[in-house]
Amino acid sequence: MIPKQVTLKAGRSIGFSPVLDYVMRADDPKAEIDFGVVNYDAIRSDAPGLAEELGWEMNGREDEYRSNGGRGGNPVFHLVMSWKDSEHPTPAQAQAACEYMMNAMDMGANQAAWALHHDTDHDHLHLVINRIRDDGRMAEIPAFSKIRMHKAAREIELMQGWQAAHGAFVTIEGVDGPEVRFMSRRERAERGMLKGAEGPRLSNAASAAEHRNAGAQSFQEWVASTPAKPIKATLANPGATWDDLHRAAADYGVTIQPKGSGMIVTTTLDDGRVLAAKASQMGRWASKAELEKRLGPYQPPGAQLPAPSLTYQRVLDADMAQGTGQRPNVRAESAERTTRRVERQVARRELAARFKVDQELLRRERPVMRQMMVSRHGMQRKALTAALRLEKPEAIAKAKASGLSHNMAQSLWAMEAAKRREELQKRQAAERKALTAKVPRSEVWRTWLDRQAEAGDEAARAALRGIRYRDQRKKSQGIDGIEGEELDPLRKLTVAALQAEVDQRRQMVIYRKQDGHEAFTDTGPRIVMHDKADDSLEAALRIAAQKYGGKVDITGSSEFRERAAREAVRLGIEVANADLQEIVMDAQRKAPARSSGARSADAEARPVHEDARLVEADRRASLEQRAAVREHQAVPGVQPAQGPVSTQPVKVPELGKRSGQDKGR
Repeated sequence: MIPKQVTLKAGRSIGFSPVLDYVMRADDPKAEIDFGVVNYDAIRSDAPGLAEELGWEMNGREDEYRSNGGRGGNPVFHLVMSWKDSEHPTPAQAQAACEYMMNAMDMGANQAAWALHHDTDHDHLHLVINRIRDDGRMAEIPAFSKIRMHKAAREIELMQGWQAAHGAFVTIEGVDGPEVRFMSRRERAERGMLKGAEGPRLSNAASAAEHRNAGAQSFQEWVASTPAKPIKATLANPGATWDDLHRAAADYGVTIQPKGSGMIVTTTLDDGRVLAAKASQMGRWASKAELEKRLGPYQPPGAQLPAPSLTYQRVLDADMAQGTGQRPNVRAESAERTTRRVERQVARRELAARFKVDQELLRRERPVMRQMMVSRHGMQRKALTAALRLEKPEAIAKAKASGLSHNMAQSLWAMEAAKRREELQKRQAAERKALTAKVPRSEVWRTWLDRQAEAGDEAARAALRGIRYRDQRKKSQGIDGIEGEELDPLRKLTVAALQAEVDQRRQMVIYRKQDGHEAFTDTGPRIVMHDKADDSLEAALRIAAQKYGGKVDITGSSEFRERAAREAVRLGIEVANADLQEIVMDAQRKAPARSSGARSADAEARPVHEDARLVEADRRASLEQRAAVREHQAVPGVQPAQGPVSTQPVKVPELGKRSGQDKGR
C-alpha cells in the first residue's frame, strides 16, 4: 500500500464540495466505487447525494469557524492510499484503514469521508478529512506527516494481510515475526528495496513520460544511458572543443545548450515536440560548471553537423513495433505457435504504422478545424455586437419609461450587454476546449492504444497487456507468479473447480475458487498468484503451459519458485529460469525413481514398434516446424522469429525403453 498526501493550495479553501464531488464521482452515478464516512451520521445513501450532504455540512462548519475569527489555512486534508494491482480491499477493510490512518495523523475524532475506486489498474482510496473538530478548533497537520503515513501503511498491511511496499518505513522479519521499522534511503538502496536506485533518479515528469510512452525509456533515462557514454568519451579526448562535443551529441539527435544558470540537453520529435533534460542528468561531468571548466565559455554549434545515426524518436518507434520485449520460446515449439508469433509481430508493426498515419491526419486536420472554428466564433461575436446595437435604444427607452434616470438606464443596459458577451465567451471557450480534447495537437501512444482497445482492436489490447507487463516487470520479480510469451488473445481457459471472470477494461482474467476467493489472475504475459495452495499452483501451471507453449519463467520468493519448479517438472512443463536448473535436474532425477515402482506390467511389455512410431512422429514434427519457419522468413517485411530453432536429430531410444520426452506425454 502506498499513501500520498494530495497537495492543496494554502490559505482559504474553495470548500469541500469540489473535492467531495470528485472522489464520490458525483457526475457518474454508475462509477465503480465503494464509499463511507467516519464520525458522521449520514442521511443520504447514494454517492452523489452523500457528496452534496457532506459538502453542506463541512462547508457550514468551515463558515462558522471563519466567522468566529478562526485561522489556520485550508481545512481540507486529502490523502490517497493505493493497493497493488492484484489486491482488492473490501469496504470493511477500507473503513478500517481510514480509521487507523486518521488515528496515526492525530485526527481520529474528525469528520471524514472516503471513496474506494475500482476503475483503474490499482484499487485506490481517497480519504477527505475535515480538520475542523467538534470543539470549533482546527487540527494541526502533524510534523513529519509523510513518515507517519508510511508507518501506518506498513502496519495496515500487516493487519489486513497485504503485500508489503517499501517507503520510509519497511517491513522486515524480526525475532517475533514481521515488524515495521524506519530505514534510511541508503540502507534501502543497499538492500535492493529502492526503486530505481541504480542509474539516474528521474523527475516526476520523466516518470510520467515513461507511462505515456507505454513503458519505454523516458528521454531523461535514455539520454543518461545511450548518448552519455560517447559524449563523455569525446570530452575526455585531449584538446576537445565545444564543436567536438556538439558533433558527438548530434550523432544521437540531441543538442546541448544553456538555459538559465544551467545546461540542458534537448531533442525534437517528429510531431514537433521538444523534449529536454538537465545536462547533469548524464553525470556531474556534464554540468555547466564542469563543461565550461573543461572547454571554456559555451560556444553554440556550427552550421554543419553530422546526420544522426540514432535518435530518441527512432527508439520510441522501434519500441512501439516490438511489443513487450519478451524472450520468444522457439525451441521445440509447434509450427502453429511459430506462425502465431510471426502474425503477432506483423500486427504490432501494422499497429505502429496506423498510429503514425493517425497522427499525421491529426496534424493536417487540426489547423483546418481550428481555423473554421475561429471564423465561426468571429461571426458570432459580430452578430452579437450588431444585435446589441439594435436592442440598445429600445432597452434604454423602456427603462426610462419605468421611471429610471438616463444614467441608471445606461448602467442597466451595460450590465445586460456584458452578461451576454460573457455567455458567448464562455460558450466559445468550451468549444475550443472540446476541440482540443477531440483533436489534440498530438496523441501519445498509450492514449491512442486505449481508444483502439475500447473499439475492440485485439492487437491494441495485446499491446496494452504488454505495456502493463513491462511497467510492472522489475517490481514483479518479488511477487509469486508465472511468466511466458503470450501469443493468443486473452480469453478464459477451462480448469476444473475454478471460475473464470474476464475484466475487459483492465484486460485480465480472474480465476476464482468455489468459495469466491481469487486463486490467480491472468494479465496476459504474466499469471499472478494470490492463493498458494497446491491445487491453485497446479491449475496456474497448466494454464501457463497452454498459453506460453509449454515453457515458463517463475518469479517470487525462493520457496515458491522451488516448489513451482518441482511441480512444473512433474507436469512436464519446461522451466526457463537459469538459476532453477539445478532444482529442475534434481526433480527430474527423482521422478524416474518414483515412477518405476508404479509402472505397470503392460507398460513394461509395450511393443517395440510403438517406440518406432513415437520417434517417427517426433521426426515429422521437427521437419514441419523447420519448414514453417523457413516459409515465414521468406515473407517480405516480416522479421524471422528470434532465437534458434532446434535442428538436432531425434535420438532413437533403445528398444524396449521410452525416451525422457515420451515419459512426459
